[in-house]
Amino acid sequence: MDGLDVLAFIFFSALEWLALIVLTFAIFKFPLRGYWGRLLFSALMLSFLSYLILVTLNLALYGSFIQLPIVFIYFWQLFRIPVFYAGLMVVNGYVLYTLLQAAILFVFQNAGIMVMPNVPTAFVVQTITACVAFFMAWLLVRKNMGFTFVPDTDRAKVKWTKLNIRLLVMSILGYAALSMFNFLYFKGYTPLLILILGAVVFGFLQYLVFKREYYENG
Repeated sequence: MDGLDVLAFIFFSALEWLALIVLTFAIFKFPLRGYWGRLLFSALMLSFLSYLILVTLNLALYGSFIQLPIVFIYFWQLFRIPVFYAGLMVVNGYVLYTLLQAAILFVFQNAGIMVMPNVPTAFVVQTITACVAFFMAWLLVRKNMGFTFVPDTDRAKVKWTKLNIRLLVMSILGYAALSMFNFLYFKGYTPLLILILGAVVFGFLQYLVFKREYYENG
């Protein structure tokens, strides 16, 4: 890749990371004000990480498997979210973002448009996905929708109720599923398969998250 290609990769990757994190914040009603510096820094650093994994090391098949724990560390250490909730937020937001992108890729595929990494069509897909995610985040904030059970302090203790244990197990299963998605896509499987698997994982996870919000919080 020449210099312009590298800059394009970094820009569109950072745009996607920013959209994913903003959407995740909006889902859990975390305030964006006061976080923008850290959000932009995280998006830029994660885009460099993506370049290292996907291009330099040529580990595209294992991208999500490697990247997700790093994103978790950002939520835990940079945004000061307790470990349990950081994992839940990251998996929840990442699965939703993956669903959005799989749906867009499916539309492109059915329109006969091939999408390969680091080409203009890929950048178009990334931009559309990011814009949809930003719009969803804006809508959630505007309508005052989202979940409120995640504490805004890193000193909060987690009560290991049956529901929280199920959420932990589902977060781990969600991470396992996300780790498979890159592998399936780059091995040539249809985005429809990823869409179906992602919808199943997201559905189960949202059921537990809704239960945690409305039953345990009264």
